[in-house]
Parts: sequence; structure tokens; C-alpha cells
Amino acid sequence: MNADTDHALLEWRANTSTNAAAFPIRLRATTSPGTWDATLTDPEEDTAEVLTFLLDTDPWFTLLRPDTPPTEARVTSFDGVDGLRLTTGGAEG
Repeated sequence: MNADTDHALLEWRANTSTNAAAFPIRLRATTSPGTWDATLTDPEEDTAEVLTFLLDTDPWFTLLRPDTPPTEARVTSFDGVDGLRLTTGGAEG
């Protein structure tokens, strides 16, 4: 798996047509398939607060990477500052 860092966008959608928030990230594949480490590229002071609120509401985001179809990703860890752990896959159940 390629461990290079890629720029991506993590979107939280209220529904299929309403994008409530978007977070530019740097994405790096881990050794576990379907798991990514991400860092917020431009964390503003209130970004962590907004992100924490959205995670409490629903941890499923849409991961947008260049030349790749949108992918559902669950944020499985957030350090409260800028570090994220993402797991890709469908929002089932």
C-alpha cells in the first residue's frame, strides 16, 4: 500500500444534497487495509470544536480524493487537535 501523503477533503453531509462541513486533510495510508491517518491541513481555532460536534452526531464522512470516487469513511479516532484515524467502508447498520 502506498504510504505517500495525499491531499483530500473530508465532508460531513446532513443528507445526500447538503454538505454541512468540509475539512481539508493530508491523508496517509497505514499498514492496515482500509485505514488511514489524516491531519487537518489548516486547523482553525474552532475546527476541533466543530469536528467533535459532528463526530458526536455521526462519525461517517465522505472522503474525496483526486481521481478516486467518493468513499464513505468513519472517523474512528480524533486527538482533539488535528490528528484523525479513518476507516473506509459503508455506513451499514
